[in-house]
Amino acid sequence: MKKGYVFSLVVALTMTLAACSGGASLKKKEGQQGQDGKKTVVLSVLQADPVYSLAEKQYEDKHPNVDILIKEYVKGEGSNQEGDIEKYVNTTNTELLTGKGADLISLNVKDLPVRKYVDKKLLVNLSSLMKEDATFDSSQYEMNILDGAKMNGGLYTLPLRFTLNGFMGDAKAIEESGVKFDDSKWTWSEFITVGKSLAASGGHNYSIGNTSREQMLYDLFTDNYKRIVNEEKRPASFDTKEFALLMEQVKTLFEEKVVTDAEVDAGDYFFSTVWIFSPADYFVMPSLIFEKGKGKIYNKPLAAGQQAGDSFTMQMTLGLNANSTVQAEAWDFMKFLMSEEIQTMPDHQSFSIHKKVNEKTLQDLQNKGSIDAMGSTVPVMKADIDMIKQMMQNASTPEKHDSKIRTIITEEVKAYYSGQKSAQAVAELVANRVTTYLNE
Repeated sequence: MKKGYVFSLVVALTMTLAACSGGASLKKKEGQQGQDGKKTVVLSVLQADPVYSLAEKQYEDKHPNVDILIKEYVKGEGSNQEGDIEKYVNTTNTELLTGKGADLISLNVKDLPVRKYVDKKLLVNLSSLMKEDATFDSSQYEMNILDGAKMNGGLYTLPLRFTLNGFMGDAKAIEESGVKFDDSKWTWSEFITVGKSLAASGGHNYSIGNTSREQMLYDLFTDNYKRIVNEEKRPASFDTKEFALLMEQVKTLFEEKVVTDAEVDAGDYFFSTVWIFSPADYFVMPSLIFEKGKGKIYNKPLAAGQQAGDSFTMQMTLGLNANSTVQAEAWDFMKFLMSEEIQTMPDHQSFSIHKKVNEKTLQDLQNKGSIDAMGSTVPVMKADIDMIKQMMQNASTPEKHDSKIRTIITEEVKAYYSGQKSAQAVAELVANRVTTYLNE
């Protein structure tokens, strides 16, 4: 079985979670809406998530004066077709720009111009609501995730869940090689040295296989997005020097044969990146690539100048329409969605924004002592639990899912890797196109 650098199985799962389809329709509910003095909060989503549907019922039971309407664009089994996503994006854009639209909007859809919504003040700054709300206790939540999600100094996109971006390796082959390294603080420059030593040991020929230079560069760029792109001040700026250094670093990784775009059998390389969807995935994912007992999660190397900090992917992200006439009720429902009661629902598949939920999940795993991973029993050690906690605490940069920026980078950097242009020249071209796009 062949595996890609980003791991195609996980990519497929992520795409399924992120995209749906269809024409808009209000979810039907018994009785008339807006009657008997009730206030209606409309939640717009691509497709009704089971968690939202259950939370809707429970919230209404507790708040009989409020109706939650789920406005879904797909019923039943959805699809991932570009046309369906485009309809949702276009409809959402039109509604928000004309002062209309749902009260709460699902923002987990690629190509939604969330930054532009923030710049045009179309979304409510939730940081202000949190400070003004005496019932909101920030200590209950993974605030590093919420801080990482901030734009323009405020929280406009609320991730109810998140996933971690990790690095896994063939622990058995690494141990047998005798090569030592400290992954708690290693850089990509050190990774090159480690990779060459590992290859020389005879365990595997490459540290990372099945990835292109463009893919590798984009992954590094994503991890360092906030260091390279400054969107907080307008016009947006782009650090060409830092981007050029990343390009050169990727070139060295391939020249030193630490990374290859050659198709390599699964498990025939030392490392692979991975998206960790839940605490259980920390133990399961390595077993999908490496043989039983061989796989292990490591910290990803850092770029030169990058401070310790892992990237994460926001899940179930919501925004509050600045033109909503029921902001108080919408915010109260958002808090309900963040609550321990809702965050412990079994339909959740990722890390919770609620600290107690994560703590209980990790404690249960540790008490259990092992977990079934593809038919194999993997032990759960305290060191593993500590590693997961560290990764959650270090998560600081949300992964950038912007197909336009990805296309720009992919198109322009080919000239550098083919030797046609210098790294600085290409970095300036990328900077010009990216900032033009961001400042539109």
